[in-house]
Amino acid sequence: MPTSYLLSSITLNFGIFAFFTSLTIGLIVIVLTLFGVRKIFGTYKYLMVIFTSLSVVLAFTETLFKPNLHFYNSGLVYFALSSAFGLSKKAMNMVLAAYAGIYSLTISLLAVQFIYRYWALIGLHYMIYFTGFRFIIWFVYCFVFGFSWCIGSYFLLQMDQDTKDYFQQDMRFGYNVAIEDIPAFYVLYFHPKDGSIRWNSVMYTASLSFIMTMQYGIMVYCGWNMHAKMEQTMQSFSNTLKRHHRQLFRTLVFQITCPTIFLFSPLVIIMYLPFFGIECSFPAGGVFSAISVYPIMDSIIVLVVVSEYRVVVKRMWDSLFGNKSLRNFEILKIVYN
Repeated sequence: MPTSYLLSSITLNFGIFAFFTSLTIGLIVIVLTLFGVRKIFGTYKYLMVIFTSLSVVLAFTETLFKPNLHFYNSGLVYFALSSAFGLSKKAMNMVLAAYAGIYSLTISLLAVQFIYRYWALIGLHYMIYFTGFRFIIWFVYCFVFGFSWCIGSYFLLQMDQDTKDYFQQDMRFGYNVAIEDIPAFYVLYFHPKDGSIRWNSVMYTASLSFIMTMQYGIMVYCGWNMHAKMEQTMQSFSNTLKRHHRQLFRTLVFQITCPTIFLFSPLVIIMYLPFFGIECSFPAGGVFSAISVYPIMDSIIVLVVVSEYRVVVKRMWDSLFGNKSLRNFEILKIVYN
């Protein structure tokens, strides 16, 4: 079995494990947010539920359709080794483009959460944009970026003669496939013969860079300003409300660090590496494994950092296993004494 194929198989199997883990923990967070935690309320409650659900959908799509990446010198191949459910190659290309769109939706909705927390803390007069029909603004905001990434993937990265000639030998050697037979998109920044710029790939990467920079910039800006202005703004708050806001702020701090590691950094490295023209060939499907891990980490952050969730989880655990655990402990004391 080719090494690239073997590594891709390992990555895909890990993605399955990541999905079921993210589904389990995500469902716990959703149920607790809707029915267990009373101090998370209003629009933010539904933002959390929608975001957690979307993150699980992202992991589910990765597990179901198994997108993959392969890096080769000055280019990338974004592909799937097989068609799920007997879908045609064209249909699978649409699925691959849709997966990219869901990723964009996820990071855009994450940025919206930061905007909500920032305005809730230091700009209450702006909160009208999260109430009533104005809430649609944020759905449109996320949809525009998700749709742009999806359409860009589908129309700017189609195979042509240059990409076919450039990638076919390496893909056959690494995965034992003919690239004309598999659903795939191709990023190739420079013409293989004369080194001229291939503008389709450059335009695609530029659009991705704009989307990611905008969303990440919003997160960092809101997070930093919340840190700088939090103490001054919360002087008039009750102790309970102060503690609640600090917990949510710590959650958002972790929610900057976590997507930096699992959502942004891997993709940025892979997308920009071909610009340097490094002569090497390796599977980069681990990017999707990192993306699949993100929903798990995000849900764990919420459960661990926000005390209201910890209290509810502990109460549920005690109600289910507390008495049994206590009896077992007493039995052990009797046996060993």
